[in-house]
Formats: sequence, C-alpha cells, structure tokens
Amino acid sequence: MKELPGDFADRYGPRALILGGSEGIGAAFAEGLAAAGLDLTLVARSAQALEETAAAIRRSHGVDVEMIQLDLTRADIEARAGEIVAARDYGLIIYNAGATHGVGLFLDQPVDHALNLVRLNCAAPIAFAHHGLAAMRSRGRGGLLIVSSMSGMVGSGYVAAYAASKSFEIVLAEGLHWELARDGVDVTCAVATLTDTPAMRRSGMVEIEGLVPMDAGAFAMNALDALGTAPVWYAVGEAVVEAMRAAPRTAATAHASAMSAQLWGMDADPDTAGR
Repeated sequence: MKELPGDFADRYGPRALILGGSEGIGAAFAEGLAAAGLDLTLVARSAQALEETAAAIRRSHGVDVEMIQLDLTRADIEARAGEIVAARDYGLIIYNAGATHGVGLFLDQPVDHALNLVRLNCAAPIAFAHHGLAAMRSRGRGGLLIVSSMSGMVGSGYVAAYAASKSFEIVLAEGLHWELARDGVDVTCAVATLTDTPAMRRSGMVEIEGLVPMDAGAFAMNALDALGTAPVWYAVGEAVVEAMRAAPRTAATAHASAMSAQLWGMDADPDTAGR
C-alpha cells in the first residue's frame, strides 16, 4: 500500500473518524491513515468486524483505535453525530457507508428499503458533515471525504433509490467544497467504481468474465491523495466520466440498467423484468 505525504497528519490529524470503517474500503482507509500516524475512531454496525479491524491496526501501527457500534440509519442520527463529533478532535471525517443492501425493482421492494438508503446516504452524511465541518471551520483546517458510487452518475433500474441517494452525495460535496475552501477545510467526494469488498460480495453480485473489480486499498489511498484537490474525484478517471456525460441520458440509463441486471443476475429486458 502506498504511503501518504509526510505532512498529512499535520493537515488532517490528530484523529480520523471513519463511518463504515470495519471492512472493505473503510478498513483500507483505516490502514492507510494509521500508517500515517493518525488515531482512529471506527464506526459500523458489526461489532465483530470492528473489533477485528481495530485489533489488526493496533498491532500493526500502535495508534489508538476507538470503536463505536452504530446503525447510521437510526432516527436520532443527528443527535448521535453531534455527540460523536464533540467527543474527539477530528481533523478528518470519512463517510464511507452505503452499500446497495440488495437490489430489485423499486415497486417490488418495501418502501422502507428505499427510505433506508435515503437515511444512510443522505440524512447521515448531512448530520456528520454539519457537525464535523463546523468544528473544522473554527480551527481553519481539516477535511471531509464522502465516498459515493458511479451509480450516482445516472438513473438505473434495479438500484433506482440507491443511485439517486449516491447522486446526492456527489452534489453535496461539490457545494460544500465551494463553501469551505475559503476556511481552509477540504471537502471531496470520491466516486468509486466496482470495488471488491465484503459488502459487495454479500449483496449478491455475480462474477462476470473480463470485469475485474478495483482493489479496495488502491481506491482508498488514491481517494486520500485526491482530498482537497477537487470537489469530486472519479476512480475511473475523467475521460470515462466525460464520455458518460456526452451520451444521451436515456441511453446512459439503459446502459446502467443493463449493467445492474448483469451484475446481480437479473432480467435485462425492461419489458419482462419483474413479470
């Protein structure tokens, strides 16, 4: 794993808060930041995964690792965000939560499935951003890194609510980047491509010949390198993103929907899907 610049801890230390920090990309963020000397607070739903990741990082790097077991979709997330942020001196907050948690046609799933994604990818990032950035602005330094997905680039069948909620994260980061730059605080949205994580494997993703998911560690370290350089960083590169933007929206949606169907073994024909 590549190393962060020597002054990274001065800019974003002494402690990082990683929401969704127990495995996959979150654990890769934790590993890279601990190697740079930052203490960590890891937040996730799974106590066992938190304990395993925290123990491994302590053994490898000797930094302080705090664990908080928390469901980020809970109704009182704004209050909990305030408590967590106020309890420590965070120079960096990474919002990495937000896997698909199952795919399917919008109307074939309970409405709470979609609302849960809104709570996870919209309400919770707002809560932690508001509390965390306020503290950073008063100090004149710090950073917020929000992890989104290429699904947020265009509407897509089978993941309609997920794609919409990930789009929210991209647009939120763009606005906050503009607002906080004058205060010396960096805000970036790191947009992931298909990445090999335990959450993605649990989601029922199908292995496709010729399609190789990105390594979680590579994504995490490149995202940290991009922090503060631009409002949005795309793991696939700007050329791919520009090509997507140049395509008609209906064609882009059709392509994204077909890809979703392929990845999760669903019916790619819109005339027969769900029937």
